[in-house]
Amino acid sequence: MTLGEVLQIELWSKETSRRIFRRTWKIARPVVIVSGVLVLLLVFVFLVEWRWLTAGERKAGQAALAKVEELEQLELNASDGFDAINSQAKALTAAAGQNAWTLRDRRAADLLEFYRWALETDHSGRVREVETREFMAERRLKWPSSPDLSKKIRDSQLQTYSSMRSLLR
Repeated sequence: MTLGEVLQIELWSKETSRRIFRRTWKIARPVVIVSGVLVLLLVFVFLVEWRWLTAGERKAGQAALAKVEELEQLELNASDGFDAINSQAKALTAAAGQNAWTLRDRRAADLLEFYRWALETDHSGRVREVETREFMAERRLKWPSSPDLSKKIRDSQLQTYSSMRSLLR
């Protein structure tokens, strides 16, 4: 056999390609269909998790938000009874966290807890500041104050609270 004869032998034909493709497609077709259905199912589950707020979480979240807003009013007015309302708000935000099923539920419960924690932190800072001022007044020391800075801090806090409320509604 010469080189020319060897080069003229057809090693791979269209029919060979078709036979291999048919056999492969018989095996791959169910895999492709099942994979497509699984991808669609996962997309559906993700959208439900991301967008749906369950009824139990909505009720628990509204109750907790009302209590946290009441807590904010006490903090803004420097009223007494902050600790009692804070403990009630803490219990309601914990209940909202326990009622969370979906990702959106969890996000709302976490934001409620953060909102309550921010109010509690600001209140404890304000209480410490009052105690420090009283201590310095007893010792007849001068309290360094900057009204402009205090106003900027307060405006920043109010803007933060407002954005948290708008996210929770």
